[in-house]
Amino acid sequence: MSIWDRIKYEFSQKASPIRKLIIINVAIFVVSWLVMAVARYMQATGQAQQLMSIFYLPPLFKDLILKPWTVFTYMFFHDPYGLRHIFGNMLMLYFFGRILLDFQSNKQFYTYFFGGGIAGAVLFLLATNFMPSLLGAGPLRPLIGASGGVIAVVVATAVLVPNYEVFLFGAFRVKVKWIAAILVAIDFVYYSAGNQGGHLAHIGGAAFGALMMLQTQGRINLNIFQNVRNPFKPKFTVLDERDILKNRKTGSSRKTTRKAEPFDVNKPRQEEIDAILDKIGQSGYDSLSKEEKELLFRASE
Repeated sequence: MSIWDRIKYEFSQKASPIRKLIIINVAIFVVSWLVMAVARYMQATGQAQQLMSIFYLPPLFKDLILKPWTVFTYMFFHDPYGLRHIFGNMLMLYFFGRILLDFQSNKQFYTYFFGGGIAGAVLFLLATNFMPSLLGAGPLRPLIGASGGVIAVVVATAVLVPNYEVFLFGAFRVKVKWIAAILVAIDFVYYSAGNQGGHLAHIGGAAFGALMMLQTQGRINLNIFQNVRNPFKPKFTVLDERDILKNRKTGSSRKTTRKAEPFDVNKPRQEEIDAILDKIGQSGYDSLSKEEKELLFRASE
């Protein structure tokens, strides 16, 4: 396979959204580093920073009007000298994204990532324009980084399967709910230490990830999402307990109010799916048997 064919495959519709996002972020980081390295050699660092700021999210609305695309592009740019920042973001995106994709479609995954990034941008802009005191006494700086989208994926995963266990550093088991809780707590604890804009973006992304997953599961009903269709549609049907009890008392069923659908012998029953999800929540995905993993895969199609 040629390099061009490989690139086309990586960005095809069937390719993993995690790999796409990581490739884009790392590629932009490398290009940014090269641009700054050349600019420093040519003593043109200021011009290079001004060039790349075209893609950074400005802190003021008056500047955002001239660069509306930055609401999206800022998520793919990191500090060219901040290797730890992009490494941490991509590491969390990879590990938590793989868990989330076991239960959500590619379209839903993109919804959490980009929705979290936009939510972080909105909270950042509201603070810089209406509550600038929240960002300390220093100068207002543009926002960059994928942290808002990444933390949305992390928190959404923790809400979906809170007791899912991972091997942290390959040494001991930790439930994802505790990892997500610690990451969010860090933003509050170290908020006053600096980078308030980044912390606000994290908090906005975390809030979006939690609320969106609760909405997707049917555990809450947010009016602002009622008219949104496919991106927030749950992969598995979530039944309302009150409807079930009502049907039992009246002796009615969903078949009397809904047009009958053709029966698919290859499609797992909802009871089987619920049992598998409960097992994952208690013991983790690795505890599933081969047959159970196949059932879950067929249910996701």
